[in-house]
Amino acid sequence: MKYTTAIVLASTGLASALTQQCTGTAAEEGGNWFCGVIDQILYEGFSGSGTYKAVTNMGENGQCDSEDIPYSGPLAPLDEDLSIHIRGPINFKEVAVYNLASESKKRDLAPSPHVHARRHGHQHFHEQRKQKRADWVTATIDGKVVSWENNYLVPATEVAPVETAATEPVDYAVPEEPAAKEPAPTIKAADDSKKSTKSKASSKTNSKSKSKSKPAAGGNWDRVGYYNAEQQVADNIVFLGNYGGEGSGIFDSVWGNSLSYLNAKGDGGSDSPNILADALIPSNKEFAIFSSEKCDESCGYARASDVAYKGFAGANKVFLFHFKMPLDGDRSFNGDMPAIWALNARIPRTMQYGDCSCWTTGCGEADIYEVLASGDTKCKSTFHLKNGAGSSDYFDRPVDRYIKVATVFDEKTASVAIKQLPDDFDFSEGLNDETVRSWVSGFADASKGSSLFQLAT
Repeated sequence: MKYTTAIVLASTGLASALTQQCTGTAAEEGGNWFCGVIDQILYEGFSGSGTYKAVTNMGENGQCDSEDIPYSGPLAPLDEDLSIHIRGPINFKEVAVYNLASESKKRDLAPSPHVHARRHGHQHFHEQRKQKRADWVTATIDGKVVSWENNYLVPATEVAPVETAATEPVDYAVPEEPAAKEPAPTIKAADDSKKSTKSKASSKTNSKSKSKSKPAAGGNWDRVGYYNAEQQVADNIVFLGNYGGEGSGIFDSVWGNSLSYLNAKGDGGSDSPNILADALIPSNKEFAIFSSEKCDESCGYARASDVAYKGFAGANKVFLFHFKMPLDGDRSFNGDMPAIWALNARIPRTMQYGDCSCWTTGCGEADIYEVLASGDTKCKSTFHLKNGAGSSDYFDRPVDRYIKVATVFDEKTASVAIKQLPDDFDFSEGLNDETVRSWVSGFADASKGSSLFQLAT
């Protein structure tokens, strides 16, 4: 395989060379550029500091109020709590979320500080679909820096590459830590505000005790969320969707649907939490995964208090996915375009599809496995941040078999790795740090199907 050599961009403020590898030969398809197929990619060069505008109120008159939120850290604002989002067609078997043990312990002892273009297609608002604003993606292809406008919700033929040198304050429930050490075939919610502080402290202690035995160098990783479709286990996991007004959440003619609880089939709302069934999620249906910890003041504003849950926070976190993305031949809106991505959880708690969220000001989105055209078999990755961009290298869409994929947010190297795992990899209660470290190394070896992309700062 061939890698494009690193180049130096002469623009003001960029002092070092950028590596934006293009594996194989670049080709344009329907307005998007694709290089070569890979099975792992490492993103570096996150800006680490700045501000974004967080929503503080969504008024009945359509006014969206906001305030500046500063962020700082090697992976900020992606170190804030993230929600996981899935769109069909997909068979979704497992997800596991891990935090570095020391970071998990830190959050147990103190509350989170008050401090996270394409959004993916389905909107319930007067039965209409709004088009999203375009987003610029930059890559180095055959030694040239190439940018194009990815207007993801318009037909791809319209996109061309160019060469460049709740209206009332939320009344939050008091959160309770999830109590799971072993998964059980029920959803373990953390929203019983009547339990004592003593019992919550005890739960925290018990849920983290496993991290104390023989930690590896750098510390072990604790599993803090887990879903298994076949076993019908949801441990510190809540499934939500944009179906506000269907049993939970809110619907009005100003802002449309808020989040709601998801029904077991994954195609509508519910008045209570459900475990997602082991079934195919069809085209243009999507759902979100949050922790089962109810929001407190650290979440900021949320439109619907009954379904205001925290995502998964931390500068060191790992998402593991087990899934298949079969072809279904749908060519309607968002048809046959599966995706897995993560959002700053502030976005869906306010308005996932629309302008009243922090998305437009760069609070963070990470596209992990995303099909950009109906029926395509290529999955791209992209980061939507103030300095966001996406590689033109791509993953094969797993249309006829299940695969396992890791996404690692690593504070030590200020990088995010996306990597396909062996089929027999176990989503166990803990990860060895040596294993995680290996996932963020070895990305310069072409024989491994590796790619490296550095964001311009």
